[in-house]
Amino acid sequence: MEVHHPHHPPKSLKDYASEFIVIFVALTLGFFVENQREHYIEGLREKELAKSLYKDLLADSADFKSFQELRIKERQSVNAAINIIENQGLRPTDTTLYLHFFSGVFIWRHPEFRQANLDQIISSGSLRYFKNDTLAKAISDLKMELKRIEYRQDREKEYFYANIQPWVVNHLNLAHVDAHRNGLSRSNMIALLKNNQSSAPGQPYFLNTNLPDLNHKTANMLRGSDWLMNVTEKNYYNSYKAKSYQLRQLIKSNFPDTN
Repeated sequence: MEVHHPHHPPKSLKDYASEFIVIFVALTLGFFVENQREHYIEGLREKELAKSLYKDLLADSADFKSFQELRIKERQSVNAAINIIENQGLRPTDTTLYLHFFSGVFIWRHPEFRQANLDQIISSGSLRYFKNDTLAKAISDLKMELKRIEYRQDREKEYFYANIQPWVVNHLNLAHVDAHRNGLSRSNMIALLKNNQSSAPGQPYFLNTNLPDLNHKTANMLRGSDWLMNVTEKNYYNSYKAKSYQLRQLIKSNFPDTN
C-alpha cells in the first residue's frame, strides 16, 4: 500500500525570521521575568536578615550595658582592695577586704553576643544580598571586632585562672560564703557580708597571710588584672560599641520600617 505524506510548502526566509524573533522574545522575556523574581526574592531576604540582625544588635546593646555596669562595680572593688592592702596590709580578720575580694576580685565575667544571624549572613554567602556596600562592610567589620573581643577575653580568662584562682584557693577562706555555695544568690551573700554575717563566724577571712612579701605580690596581681580589664574596655569594648551603633544606624537608614 502506498502511503501519501502531507505536502508542506517550503518555508521562506521571512517565516524563519518570524519564528526566530518569537522564540528570542519568549526567551528574553522569560529570562527577564526570572531575573526580576530573583531580585525580588533577594530583596525580601535582605530585609529579613537585616531585621533579624538589628534585633540581635539591640538586645546585645542592652545586655552589654548591664555587663559594663556590673564590671565597673567589680573593678571598683579590685582597686579598693589594692588600696587596703597597700595601706593596711592583708589582715586575717579584715571583713571589708574580704567583701571586696568576694564581690570584685573572685569573679571574672565576660559578655556573650548573639551571633547566629551574623554568622549565617557571612558564612552562607548571604552578605551578597546586601546591595549597600557600606552596610555590607559594616557587617563584616562587626564580625571582625567580635573576633578581637573573643581573643581578648581569652587573655583575661587565662590571667584569671593562672593568677587569681590559685591565690583564692591559698589565701581566701571560702567557708565564710558556704551559704552561697549551697544555693544562696550572690547578691544576698554580699548583703550578708556587708552586715558582717558569714557562714563561718570566728574563722579568719584570709589564710597564710604571714608569707613573705605577700602584700606586694597580691597588690601587683590585682593591678595586673585591672590593667587587663582597662585595656579591654578602652581598646576593644569601646570599638565594639562604636561599630555596633554604626551598623544599627545603617540598617535603620536602609530599611526605615525596622524597629
